[in-house]
Amino acid sequence: LRRPWCAGEVTTAFKTISARVVTVWASGFVPPAEDELQHLDTYIEQDGCNLSHYNLFEDDIRVSFRKLLGAETPTIRMRTGCSSSVQFKAITSELLKRNMPELSKGLPPVPGEAGLVLISAEPGNDEAMAAASI
Repeated sequence: LRRPWCAGEVTTAFKTISARVVTVWASGFVPPAEDELQHLDTYIEQDGCNLSHYNLFEDDIRVSFRKLLGAETPTIRMRTGCSSSVQFKAITSELLKRNMPELSKGLPPVPGEAGLVLISAEPGNDEAMAAASI
């Protein structure tokens, strides 16, 4: 949540009426303390990015972070002790169980022959694995 684009995506999701948000907690995630939420200007890495240029202000971000981390937002906790690919398969499965079938609508079948594309990512990096899994 310290990266400005993460804060922007979370805030935009909660400002969008039709967005359905589910929190996914990585095993090493530490939520911001109340003091950090009060001082988002130092909590969020501001290098070269000003979210207010996108009409995303500290009060909006603070409210969105509280909603994201609050009891009203469904939460999935990532498994520990297994590979990132197994973790993301489990997350996808859990999302589909939560009545979110739109995640699988329109996806083409995976071909079982030559012509596949290989995407390589660092297995220990959850963010890289998530991007590769998309």
